[in-house]
Amino acid sequence: MDHEPLPVPPSRPARVRRIAAIVAGLVLLGGAIVVLRTPPEDPSQATPRPVPPPQTTVREFAGEGVVTPAPGAKPEPPSKIVTKSSLGTLQLWWGTAVAEVAEPKGAAGYEVRWGHAGTNEYTRLVAQPTTQLDGLENSAPYDIEIRTIDSYGQRSKPAKTTATPQEAEDKTPWSFRDTFTDRVTPDPVNWRFFSTTDCGRATTGGGSDGKRLIVSAQCGAEPVGLRARAPFRLRDAPADGELGRFVVVTDHPSLGGELLVDLVPGPADLIDGSPNGSPKPDRPGLAQDNPALPPGTIRVRVAARDDTTDVQVLVAPGTPRMGTAVATQPVPTAQVGLSVRWEVVLRTDGVQVLRDGVVVGGGDVVPAWREATALVGLLGGGSGLYAGINLIGFVGAPTAVPVLVVPPPVDAGPVVVAADAGLSTTGGTPLPGTRGGQVRLTLIPQNGPKDPADDTFTVEIGGANFPARPAVAGQPMTRGVRYPVVADVPPEALVLGKDGNTLPIRVHGPVRRAQAATRVVSASVELVAPEGAVSPAAGSGTDVPLPRTKPALARPGATLFDAAGKPITEGAKVPSGRVVLEVRTDGPAGQRVGGELAGVAGVEVRLDGQRIAGIPTVADGPGVGGVWRLALTTNGLTGGNHSFEIRLIGTTPTAAFAVSYRPFTV
Repeated sequence: MDHEPLPVPPSRPARVRRIAAIVAGLVLLGGAIVVLRTPPEDPSQATPRPVPPPQTTVREFAGEGVVTPAPGAKPEPPSKIVTKSSLGTLQLWWGTAVAEVAEPKGAAGYEVRWGHAGTNEYTRLVAQPTTQLDGLENSAPYDIEIRTIDSYGQRSKPAKTTATPQEAEDKTPWSFRDTFTDRVTPDPVNWRFFSTTDCGRATTGGGSDGKRLIVSAQCGAEPVGLRARAPFRLRDAPADGELGRFVVVTDHPSLGGELLVDLVPGPADLIDGSPNGSPKPDRPGLAQDNPALPPGTIRVRVAARDDTTDVQVLVAPGTPRMGTAVATQPVPTAQVGLSVRWEVVLRTDGVQVLRDGVVVGGGDVVPAWREATALVGLLGGGSGLYAGINLIGFVGAPTAVPVLVVPPPVDAGPVVVAADAGLSTTGGTPLPGTRGGQVRLTLIPQNGPKDPADDTFTVEIGGANFPARPAVAGQPMTRGVRYPVVADVPPEALVLGKDGNTLPIRVHGPVRRAQAATRVVSASVELVAPEGAVSPAAGSGTDVPLPRTKPALARPGATLFDAAGKPITEGAKVPSGRVVLEVRTDGPAGQRVGGELAGVAGVEVRLDGQRIAGIPTVADGPGVGGVWRLALTTNGLTGGNHSFEIRLIGTTPTAAFAVSYRPFTV
């Protein structure tokens, strides 16, 4: 196919500059090299060299034979803004997805401003034609301005609208519902938060993240989780084939990572954790086996990576199948930072997974239980976890949250095997205000059991030992897989340690097994309240989320074209003569790091380490990225390997630069 020659970017007046080289030599005198020496400095007196500040500006520059592009007319504003209102939140759309209008020509991104009465208190840079504003005051109008930004930081006139956040009418027959708007979130009456290490938090948000639950973590590949204290119960008589449904409204995993909804037929806190990970997605509409799940468990896994989202229904091996796939629709591309309503619908003909009302996943299984523990797991992407949750609720048979007796922290220690490794509680204080409790533990065996007796454990507490049983009957112990167990204890065994704050317990394993063969990764206690007791009021709510990942720059990349406009693939030899280097950025990839984009000061291009071009992008304010075409010649380059370095420079030191390389051969 013939290609039209690529247009050469318009040149700027007096843009061609020549680079002079200064050569220093050695002076030979009488066949000897004269070297001037100075005494060495005392290292203890040496002054450290100051570290130069990060580059935050770009100077306009074109090397010899390089023609850089120039900005044109300012872009047009978005032609239409659609708003969606909910409790404390506004969603804004101005592209084809909802507004059904094209994005403005030449748009590299957008600047969104909002506030009360035209104050524009907040500003955000985004790549996609949509964004979500959180932490808003209900029933209060907000003025919103959206400006298109082109590749040079030029801004359009603002597109304006006014919208008021308010809760939409909800006729859902909830049996349990939490919108996380209380002063203390999550309310300990309703929820317990768990992680295998102290690497995550569940707190109320602040500022633009206020009035919702924020789950933040830096746990690597380990998910954190919420356990609902209210049991999830199915209807005895289906309603139009529906037994019950679990609902969660969250912006996770729009930044990457995983959302897990687990319905477990037993009192478990943490499950799974298999070192082999989840099975790869298979045929849509059919459930898949996951050997790490306890028997009877139904898991819905939503995993997002880049612009792809997978939805799976996972069950333990041996779960009966109905054999007919659930009809599903493709999963839409996730919009960064936008909350989505996920629903897990348990029916008499299978499991459906809905995303904003559309069936996007399913499984050909029906639960064999009538009551389950509901767990919500969250796993972050490459930059950690920062997820907002607006609502979690159940629909099904009536349920109730047990009265809360505030539990003390549990000091579980390691699993011990020696019979004489007793736990001293001498001098401890009995725990008041309870009729007993259930100790809940999550163990991880390092070796599989060699004998049925190898999965027998006891819990020592208050000077006595109590048998522990699997939280889900029939779950086998498997190496590296979380193994939840529970032990019921009477009130007299609940004795605080000498510090008066913690509840010390010890888990005893089979003497046959090595002491290090099993680890305790989670320990808690659910206390039984006295008759007539009521849950206490929430505390101070002073905990705050972990720091959010700073906004990142768009991700740069480059493509080479020959003079006829034909792309030059990597590895192919580049002919001598004129070529065009097209530099472009991936805005959504940068936005997925921290939820919004960092401002761009400009782009610099280097050839074999030598700067050949600088293009500022701050005409009317920080840029967001874009597309630039540079014309240059390969004449004069030596034969062999060469490389372009494309560097995007940020306007702030916290987002210094983003780099990509385009190697080529002459």
